Amino acid sequence: MKNTQIIIITGGIGCGKSVVSRLLQVMGYPVYDCDLEAKQLMNTDPILKEQLTSTFGPDTYQKDGTLNKPHLASLIFNNKTLLTRIDQLVHPAVGRDIEARRISIQAPYLFVETAIYYESGFGQFISPAQVWCVASPLELRISRAMVRDNTPREKILARINSQMSQEEKTQRADAIIWNDNTHSLILQVNALLKFPSRNTL
Repeated sequence: MKNTQIIIITGGIGCGKSVVSRLLQVMGYPVYDCDLEAKQLMNTDPILKEQLTSTFGPDTYQKDGTLNKPHLASLIFNNKTLLTRIDQLVHPAVGRDIEARRISIQAPYLFVETAIYYESGFGQFISPAQVWCVASPLELRISRAMVRDNTPREKILARINSQMSQEEKTQRADAIIWNDNTHSLILQVNALLKFPSRNTL
């Protein structure tokens, strides 16, 4: 269905993107998880595998064709240049895969979950009809992430501070979904599906 529209689901750590994605899946909509799919593509996409091998050497993949994660991790550890290079290879592959998925499915929307839509420059590779930002109060985000990742507050806060601010993401998004244990996610999502225009709920 070539006129399937892409809608981005984004937001910072602990905001609840995955909760919104699961809700959409329950409602029958296809959801593309960029983190999960990127990991799979590094093992299955022949173009990406060739690029990674050319960049990081013949030990990038094991004999069975799977990614040699320890080897790659040893190269990129504390090396921002190589980490950026991986992103430069993986993001276009994800973009190609999203477009292929969009063309192949029979649905009005393909939802794409990604925490780093703005930071990654995904807009170069796909053309979303909408960007929905899931937002939550800071303390709630911290507490959720601490429980989910079993990580101290200080490290979660450092990760949040290293990313684009929630304020900037909400300003740039077409719609905001408040996941603050007060607003109903179902009502917000249903409203956006009925009126796919710029909206703050």
